[in-house]
Amino acid sequence: MAKQNVKLSAVMSALLTCTAIPAYADINVLTKQDELNIKLRAIYFDRDYENNASDDSTFAQGIEINYKSGYIKGLISVGASTYTVLNYNSTGSAQNNILPAGSEKGGVDDSFSKFGQYFINFKLGNAGHIKVGGQKTKSMLLKSTGSRAIPNSFRGVFGDYKTGNTKVFGYAYDKWSRRHDDKWEDFSTDQSNKGAISVIWGLGASYEKDRLKINAEYLNSHDYLSKLGFKVSYELEFEQSKLTLSSGVFTSKDNGDLFVTGAEGGDLDDEDAPGAITGLTKSENDGLAYYLDANWEKDIWDVGAAFTKVRDAWIEDSFNGDHGTNPFPTRSLIGADLTNQNEATWQARLGINLQAVAPGLTTKLYYTSGSNAENSSLGKVGGTADEKYWAIDTRYKVAAVKGLSLRWMFVDYSTDETGNVDGVKGDRADHRAYVDYTFKF
Repeated sequence: MAKQNVKLSAVMSALLTCTAIPAYADINVLTKQDELNIKLRAIYFDRDYENNASDDSTFAQGIEINYKSGYIKGLISVGASTYTVLNYNSTGSAQNNILPAGSEKGGVDDSFSKFGQYFINFKLGNAGHIKVGGQKTKSMLLKSTGSRAIPNSFRGVFGDYKTGNTKVFGYAYDKWSRRHDDKWEDFSTDQSNKGAISVIWGLGASYEKDRLKINAEYLNSHDYLSKLGFKVSYELEFEQSKLTLSSGVFTSKDNGDLFVTGAEGGDLDDEDAPGAITGLTKSENDGLAYYLDANWEKDIWDVGAAFTKVRDAWIEDSFNGDHGTNPFPTRSLIGADLTNQNEATWQARLGINLQAVAPGLTTKLYYTSGSNAENSSLGKVGGTADEKYWAIDTRYKVAAVKGLSLRWMFVDYSTDETGNVDGVKGDRADHRAYVDYTFKF
């Protein structure tokens, strides 16, 4: 009964907010450019592991209510978003995936709600802005992911400024809120106390002219890890087709006293080093990886190929719980990073626009194979592995219903591991389905 009451309260709260905000907006709009929308997402995950006891599934409902004012006197705007997630049905060990852990072992809470965004936006003429508060973020090395019922968000400041063909940006965040619970929390490593990482900050720039695009970014997870990324792309236009060539180089490096054995527990094997003591022994990382990618588009076809080569393991997660922002085209759509020490990865892609079947319907097939991954501490002596996956990603923007879109994704991931390579995960198959509907007032 208590759980039913909690779920009912969450639903009523969301519905009351849905009705109250539009009413307020109609009567007391701050500007004529105010924006208000409600985004509903029904989401279903079904995950099958090599160990059947680990299988889980979740059927849930996400509700976002997003408000953003226009610029008041051309200088300041404000915004806020409320996020609610309701559990319809969950099986297996589904906690901390779409919903937080419940009172029963392996179970989840029935619902949660929170303010996912709350910010003030200062306009810098017509060329930039500074946003302060809780907000979503998106850059090459740090991004609010949209693969769950709601996105994660960060508290701090973001600013950008454009001059000519060049845009520069910077950010600094001291807290974040995960995509599966209602808390705002400090940053940490897998071994440190909460708040040990005092700030995540970064600087970047982009340049775009005609068919050329260049992006660069530096990220610093204070006293723990730093990253540097650079990528460039160029489009070649032909009479009836287009070829896009792109390449990128990325580094990750230990950057302070917090980078100890086990601080990155999911991808490094530093616990295997002789004499290493988890949480105490200083560890190191000097990750380096690059990729090459080509993508050809003609009529309904989209054909691509990519290659990634890693030297020392490139670390995706910038802090505990991050689940990372992976800039490599060969990354798995779900799960593994494919950025292990000495790993070489190939990918082939085929996309089809199925507009003849239904306008707005597309599908893309992926096959990706990574080989020669090594134990990041001991090299081949400690372990080697190959990993591969194939995937299909089908999307449908329903032309007959404005704001409605559907998505189904399937990934089958398998490995061949000898010894120990932490960055290689166990065999699994994932089904994910999304039904999104956005109503704009």
